[in-house]
Amino acid sequence: MLVRYQKGPDGKPVKKAVVYTASEHGIEPRSIDPDAVKIIERLRNSGHAAYIVGGAVRDLILGREPKDYDIVTDAEPPRIKKLFYRSRVIGKRFRLVHVYVGERIYEVSTFRSIANGTVGNTYGTIDEDAKRRDFSMNALYFDPLELKLVDYVGGLKDMRSRRIVPVIPLKTIFAEDPVRMIRAVKYAVATGFSIPFMTRLAIKRHAPLLAGASVSRLGEEATKILYSGHAAATIDTLLKFRLLSPIMPGVQMALLSGGANSASMRASLEELDAYVTDTGDKCLGALLSFIIRDSVAAARDLPAEDVQVAYHNAIDAARDFLAPLTMPRIEVEAAVRAVFKAPDPKQKPKRPRRRRRRKPPSSPLDPKPAGKPDDAPRDDA
Repeated sequence: MLVRYQKGPDGKPVKKAVVYTASEHGIEPRSIDPDAVKIIERLRNSGHAAYIVGGAVRDLILGREPKDYDIVTDAEPPRIKKLFYRSRVIGKRFRLVHVYVGERIYEVSTFRSIANGTVGNTYGTIDEDAKRRDFSMNALYFDPLELKLVDYVGGLKDMRSRRIVPVIPLKTIFAEDPVRMIRAVKYAVATGFSIPFMTRLAIKRHAPLLAGASVSRLGEEATKILYSGHAAATIDTLLKFRLLSPIMPGVQMALLSGGANSASMRASLEELDAYVTDTGDKCLGALLSFIIRDSVAAARDLPAEDVQVAYHNAIDAARDFLAPLTMPRIEVEAAVRAVFKAPDPKQKPKRPRRRRRRKPPSSPLDPKPAGKPDDAPRDDA
């Protein structure tokens, strides 16, 4: 184990970070994405510091395959854009760069400062960047070229203790960004780590703030929950912390309704997790179909003139169920199509057939109709 020092205000060295070697952190080099390594290599060769950070490092330490790779550097977005031909700068307030390699996207961001708090957008140093990360296990910086893990906040120790530990003080972490409460629950369920007692209290105290969070960010977190493979357990834990209503009020209402509706929703969530685990499918429409099917079925049974009207009723019911989230229209429609069954056609009431009265057969004794008799003489002259 190595120690990284930095000069303090008095000129004396101050311990800043612990640096773990390959034998200490246990990350397998062959499990690291080679394209992520190439991105870091290009940044380094251009004179910049660069590391893999966040969820990818966490997953590598846990022996899991990372879903995404985030890279952090001291290069600013315009400079990153120049170094990578297939890239684009995104974001207005929080600018970063998406680098495209084949079909994959690698997010490259610049070290952020804590000068304006943990939600500011001023560029800073790596040690400042670490202090504005939400939880210690997400504040680990991995150098894939030298196979070193840089830890400014004791994140590796917390992971080995199986705890979700905030980096930012409890009085501000959730007040500044309420969505962090959802992330804490999501990480705890995905890793099996515990949330310390004081952090649980802070979540319960700040839970009402989640109602004021950005709908787009809530939608992002909801989508991540659906394709996590742990949706049922995550939603149960969010419900326990009173965090479910702002993000999925329809699901909460179904779970708390009791009876058949509650059992059906739980079964749907378990089926969703099994589907994601078996197929790895991340198509949002397919995932949404599991949680909207009861509301679609109820709408299908409403009186409707024809199948088209019944289908539009189902679309409206799905949107109402998912509100306040604004999922893409095309995905909602795909979800409805996956579970919508056309109602039986209405039977038109049968009208009684009117019987035509038959004329009685004529009799030879009946008088002939008036007119010329058949044997009347004709004028041949």
